[in-house]
Amino acid sequence: MDDVMEAVLSALQARHIRGFYAGDAGAACRRILELIPKGSTVGIGDSVSLKQLGALDALVARGVRVLDPFEPKPEGMDAEDYRKHRERLRKETITGEIFLTGTNALTRDGRLVNVDATGNRVAGMFWGHPLSIVVVGRNKIVRDLEEAFGRIRQVIAPTHFYVRSTELRGRIRKTPCAATGECQDCRSAERGCNIFSIIEGKPSQTELHVILVDLDLGLGWDPSWPAGRIAQIREAYKRYVSIQA
Repeated sequence: MDDVMEAVLSALQARHIRGFYAGDAGAACRRILELIPKGSTVGIGDSVSLKQLGALDALVARGVRVLDPFEPKPEGMDAEDYRKHRERLRKETITGEIFLTGTNALTRDGRLVNVDATGNRVAGMFWGHPLSIVVVGRNKIVRDLEEAFGRIRQVIAPTHFYVRSTELRGRIRKTPCAATGECQDCRSAERGCNIFSIIEGKPSQTELHVILVDLDLGLGWDPSWPAGRIAQIREAYKRYVSIQA
């Protein structure tokens, strides 16, 4: 564990958030399974990081009921029934026993920063259930709030919508970033950056655990990083992101 990750874990503790270090995917999954008892019901906030780790498959194999509003449309289900099904799951995920998701950014002083289109993912982090677990790859660590918001606006959100809409030909959002991959702070009715949140400390009625994984997970990078590392993060993301949402 390097000095930055160690400092982040100390900062989380100072904010009364339990932080854990995981050196690889296996260690991260083991920690998740330790925190989630067999027979539990777990709501999922859309997270490529969890899919990359294999965490959802590990939970299902253990006998945990996983509520994932972003699971692929079941064969034979029409589009309207799928929409209603996903809406039911969204509501159920934030009022269950446990919520499991990723984050857009984690500052070195221990603040979790996120953007959401609908609000179910960010709400699930801090309300509605006794335990929330957030998985964070090393590439999501940022210097401060300014860098967190810059990373979200200039890298994470526009790349996410561009990859889904243009590169993978999934759901088309009528926003500039979906076509160009660059943020223009639009006012489109289909804007995806509607709700920003900052978690400064442990929610008063929810235990918040953060698993810091020593891997690049999900979407996020500093533009100054080597091109090869950025390309690897981006390509890994494309293999797991939902294109139906």
